[in-house]
Amino acid sequence: MFEIPANKQVYVNSYFSNLSTDYVYKAKIEAFSNSFGGILIIKKIDTNQHRIVFTTEFGNKIFDFELLDDEVKIHFIMDQLDKEIVINTLINDFRVLTHENNSVDKAFENTVENIYRTPLKKRFNFYFENKDTQKLNQIRNTTATKEKTIIQFKKIEEAISKEISITHNGFPLSVNLFFLDQ
Repeated sequence: MFEIPANKQVYVNSYFSNLSTDYVYKAKIEAFSNSFGGILIIKKIDTNQHRIVFTTEFGNKIFDFELLDDEVKIHFIMDQLDKEIVINTLINDFRVLTHENNSVDKAFENTVENIYRTPLKKRFNFYFENKDTQKLNQIRNTTATKEKTIIQFKKIEEAISKEISITHNGFPLSVNLFFLDQ
């Protein structure tokens, strides 16, 4: 990976940016030896505002929260996940996943990808974009020295990633999403 002059001041993540689309995924979340399966819905409800709801397939809520800039409104979270570290991790994951306009401070490239680094409080997000397709393949959330979270996008069609996986290094939480065509 080599540093290059940044050709963008802002990296735009367009995956969850359409106000008229309900992004509905079959989801599996593994947290601390617990497994939760169901339906995850991500809905953009305004500029920089998303609502994320995870329910069982029978409609019972597992969690429901809204992200607005630096604010979070938790509508519901089930007791098994109601731990501050789990809540904060889920909120951070979905904030990174849905945040659209990201200020670029450095750019890099390798043989197949352009990589854009964006600052996020005491961390950085690295956006990996395929050079040929111009599609976002991956976001890596890091501290100054360690990679913390990897979000991978697969089977991308018309600004929708049909498969998304979120994995954590050194933390027992993972999320796998499979888009449900409506």
